[in-house]
Amino acid sequence: MSTRIRAAIVRVAALVMVGAVPAHAQSAHSASLIAFVTNEASNDVSVVDLDARKVVATIAVGGRARGVQASPDGRTIYVAVSDASPTVESSVDAIVAIDAASRRITARIEAGSDPEQLALSVDGKRIFAANEDAGTATAIEIGRRRTISSAVVGIEPEGVAASPDGRWVFVTAETSNSVSMIDARTAKVLGNVLVDIRPRAVAFSPDSRRAYVTAEIGGSLTLIDVRTRAVVTTLPLENGAGKPVGVAVSPDGSRVWVANGAAGRVSVVDARATRVLATIPVGRRPWGIAIAPGGAMVVTANGMTNDISVIDAKTMREIGRVPVGMRPWGVAIVRAR
Repeated sequence: MSTRIRAAIVRVAALVMVGAVPAHAQSAHSASLIAFVTNEASNDVSVVDLDARKVVATIAVGGRARGVQASPDGRTIYVAVSDASPTVESSVDAIVAIDAASRRITARIEAGSDPEQLALSVDGKRIFAANEDAGTATAIEIGRRRTISSAVVGIEPEGVAASPDGRWVFVTAETSNSVSMIDARTAKVLGNVLVDIRPRAVAFSPDSRRAYVTAEIGGSLTLIDVRTRAVVTTLPLENGAGKPVGVAVSPDGSRVWVANGAAGRVSVVDARATRVLATIPVGRRPWGIAIAPGGAMVVTANGMTNDISVIDAKTMREIGRVPVGMRPWGVAIVRAR
């Protein structure tokens, strides 16, 4: 091989390597994580850059902001907004849609009275909202922004989750101590399961075979077999005194993360063995909890310290806190675009 050809090959290789660096850097940058945190007392949403650990935007939503979910593609954030008084039916009651990239409100969708938590169907075409004061669960077609149905569930419904296989929507009812099982396609209630006292939130395993329900007054985590519609076991947390509220399941289904509001800690549960692996101190009254895409990071919304806790999922340690709005309630995490 001649010296000239050899030199040309080296130059081409160098150009390829140089060109690869910016592409990698852009990929790493685009993979940064953004948290959308609802603040129920300041009526807004804090947008947090989790890599920089700082608030980069605040979005006023015009009412009490609680439940929050991202669309399956991460492009839209949906926030449940209601009046501060649960006994007053208000025009502010709605699901607010926020463009995740521009951070602008793109729609306000009617969702029944006092929507508290919400879930999206696996195809992103429907929203299911729990209407706390009405005792109903409202199914909404996002494209047409219209209500499909309003199903009667338990008393004071709160938590909502849609199964990854697209078949089920589970709704917890904190006063009747029950979970309503709704057919996601027909939006009809097919059954109810009694659980521990004051169930707050529910989350499915990735294979949709299990559902995990927190019970605030019962101080426990209940495991439901979805196929048999029966309680498998109930695991006490924090000796029953932690008042668990938010719950999230890791992408691989191996761990269940539970926010214990009264204890100011997060319980990490081994899903296979149904036992507590670790207890992590966070801010005061952690409520909502979310796992970042990829599963490397967990975030809690700490209502009494007006901040979020950032947890390393591998080491199971808090690695930072970020001040947000007043009385943060829920959190959803997407990749920056």
